[in-house]
Amino acid sequence: MANIKYLQMWNGLCTDSRISIIKSLLGLRTNVVYNLTNSIVDARTIEFSSTDGERLKNILCSPSDNLAQAINGFLPKPVANGNYLAEVCKSRDGEFIAVMLLQFIHLSYEPMTDVLIFEGNDAHTVAKLF
Repeated sequence: MANIKYLQMWNGLCTDSRISIIKSLLGLRTNVVYNLTNSIVDARTIEFSSTDGERLKNILCSPSDNLAQAINGFLPKPVANGNYLAEVCKSRDGEFIAVMLLQFIHLSYEPMTDVLIFEGNDAHTVAKLF
């Protein structure tokens, strides 16, 4: 599990009206909640090879009506020290997922996509990738 406050997508999530940020324990703990279902959102990071990362970028940027067809059974394999990094925030009920794909360029991970948010059936479809 990654600390959601240290993800590059954190500022994008903070401004999204679909989620609420709840601080507890004197501000030491931060919970993110998907407002529609009141489900807690968990964060993680996953690294991928350049081949899987490039295909993942194409899938995530495809129109939502072609999402299932674009995935077409593709299951990217996590690797250690990968060229691509996916920051994934997913609600525990699976109804919300936010993804930001980054690529290792010039000794740091640079964003390749904006914060992409999926809800409902699209969220369930995209969650299969992670």
